[in-house]
Amino acid sequence: MAFHTGTTSTFDAPDTPAPGLTACPWCDLLQREAVCTTSCVVRCWRCDGIIYRAIPGALDTALALTLAAAALFAIANVFPVMSLDLQGQHVSARLVDIVWSLQREGMAAIGAVVLVTLILTPALQIAARLYLLLPLRLGRTPRALAAASRVLDTMRRWSMVEVFVLAAIVCMHRLRQIADLEIDWGFWALGAVMLLFAATDSIFDARDLWTESARRAA
Repeated sequence: MAFHTGTTSTFDAPDTPAPGLTACPWCDLLQREAVCTTSCVVRCWRCDGIIYRAIPGALDTALALTLAAAALFAIANVFPVMSLDLQGQHVSARLVDIVWSLQREGMAAIGAVVLVTLILTPALQIAARLYLLLPLRLGRTPRALAAASRVLDTMRRWSMVEVFVLAAIVCMHRLRQIADLEIDWGFWALGAVMLLFAATDSIFDARDLWTESARRAA
């Protein structure tokens, strides 16, 4: 759900093909694009499905959120996620330590999944979004706009930050029953990254990238 709801617009079904047409992603109806002068939600003429959300300043807001996510993701990887005191031993673990622990325990496949979905995929998602948004903010069009857009779409599907955060919360509840558990900066930073990803996804639309790119190329 977008931050700005505004008014709702619908498409007009064309009698003959004409420029400025788009296809509904839900029912594939070809229709003329509505023009939004203010914040609005554009819906399909036939099925009432959402075609896109027009949000003023969406790209700049998405860039600010992505920069914040990049900084917090770096913190999440540098600082421990949690510390545990058990029988006189103090243990702290970063995200990469979790991967190595799984590998040492003979669960290399699970460790690889955690490495890809929890560390590499979010990092690539942030990098791809910055590659797309920073040049536009500086008045340039990214050279590999189409390729970076596809990479971003793929990374968004494979990122599992929210799954890890929710699973960690469940584990923390059980660990507190047997040891002294301290939640460290890494966990809070990762939780903030999860929220920033959700906020960015709610306003970011690749359609805005192409529209802004075309406007600059004109």
